[in-house]
Amino acid sequence: MQLVDSQKIVLFGIAQLLQHDPRFSLSSASSNGREAIKAAIEHRPDIIVLDPELPEDDGLQLINELLISSKANILVYSGSRNASLLDQAVVKGARGILSKTEPIEILLKAIEKVHEGELWLNRNATSRILQQASEALSPKELDHAQIKLKSLTPKEKKITRAIQLHTNITLKEIADTLHISEHTLRNHLASIYDKIGVRNRMELYLFCGKHLKTEDPLNHPRRRASDS
Repeated sequence: MQLVDSQKIVLFGIAQLLQHDPRFSLSSASSNGREAIKAAIEHRPDIIVLDPELPEDDGLQLINELLISSKANILVYSGSRNASLLDQAVVKGARGILSKTEPIEILLKAIEKVHEGELWLNRNATSRILQQASEALSPKELDHAQIKLKSLTPKEKKITRAIQLHTNITLKEIADTLHISEHTLRNHLASIYDKIGVRNRMELYLFCGKHLKTEDPLNHPRRRASDS
């Protein structure tokens, strides 16, 4: 795991916390973008906990560069109240957003879930992100998206809808609802990612929110703007 935060006291505190948790191994702690990229290339961490508000760096651009350098899952851990900044961090590829005001146990749980490939987003953030993305779409992009969806097999379409509806449970739990093994689910997802042109469950979920209506309209992500 890699930490990136401009406040060294925060880096020290999280490092001390992780030191006593056998689930995690800290590879590096960086206070600026240059150090972060260098460490990501050297250590290839599985997960990066990042505060994008870096005084001398563009934190959103840094997310792109870290993803290219390491292929890590990124959890944004920030004290910012700038919803637009945090939403854009997810659009850039972060797998979760967590406020620094949350309890320590929530931070550890978020790290664990993001490390496992899950998403860590509240419904309001998800709704905002989907709305922004849908407003930016042209008719040509919508047509192209429908072509991609039509390329899915019936089984893959069923799995895609399950991913769309079940945002807060693990892949194993989704597999159980579909009565298949987690291994089989992951194989299907690899095929779906390739056909749709996404890299992970987060990007597939966002794609679904923009282009695929659920069978139950009340459960479609865009209907959750009033959720707390």
